[in-house]
Amino acid sequence: MKKLALIALPAAFALTACDGPAEEAGEQQDDITEAAGDMIDEQADVAEAHSELAEEKAEAATDSVEKAELEQHAQELEQKADALEEKADGM
Repeated sequence: MKKLALIALPAAFALTACDGPAEEAGEQQDDITEAAGDMIDEQADVAEAHSELAEEKAEAATDSVEKAELEQHAQELEQKADALEEKADGM
């Protein structure tokens, strides 16, 4: 009887350590969440690039109104990029 208990006990612990399908589903959900975070991070990079482009256009602008509008647009894009990065980091 003691031998059976010594054999069965480690097997029981091994089974409880692995949740099987539930663990697999959790890992898949983690992968999906990570991929979504990566996608949002890429969107932030695109917004950052657009912001830099708008800043360069503002520097090249000769009209003060156009320059101010482009600077405002660049700032809005920068804020959007920052918000997306924060969202991605929170995932």
